[in-house]
Amino acid sequence: MTLNTQPPRFFRRIAAFSLDYLLIAGYLAALAIVSSMLAFGPLKDSWKVFVSTPTRADLLAFITAILPVILYFTLMESSESGATWGKRRMRLRVVNLSGQRLSRGQALLRSAIKFLPWQLAHTCLFHIPGWPMETQEPPGWVMVGLVLVWVLIGFYIVTLMVGPTRRTPYDWIAGSRVLETQQGV
Repeated sequence: MTLNTQPPRFFRRIAAFSLDYLLIAGYLAALAIVSSMLAFGPLKDSWKVFVSTPTRADLLAFITAILPVILYFTLMESSESGATWGKRRMRLRVVNLSGQRLSRGQALLRSAIKFLPWQLAHTCLFHIPGWPMETQEPPGWVMVGLVLVWVLIGFYIVTLMVGPTRRTPYDWIAGSRVLETQQGV
């Protein structure tokens, strides 16, 4: 497989993530169905106890929603193809700075930082008193956290659009870059 040394265009990377998000959305829909069955089914009393504190609800969301997505991106981007399903469709590949396959550690670090805003948003939302039904005034740290979520997302997007390498902060920290392939992977 031949790699192009030029970074891919912004819309190509966004399209790749959008395709991957279709998989994520399908998984989240299945997770929502299972959660609804637990919350409203015969185990509803046990379920209410299980998610009775913000910390418990946040931990459950991390373990069931965010961690599997991080692991999917980690395993796929450190695989031989170096690409998730969406990246393969858009002929993109994640490599290290030498153009070689990412190590699992690099891919895990990259994915954890990439999805940090998602986890931070969950943590903040679960700590808004009364959320999601009868919300009350959130603590100051929650508001700061929610602003930080959007600052991080904005920074990620801006770094994809400008600069000669178009490397995101999670690429900088993990020592990775995304390149175009000449053929589908």
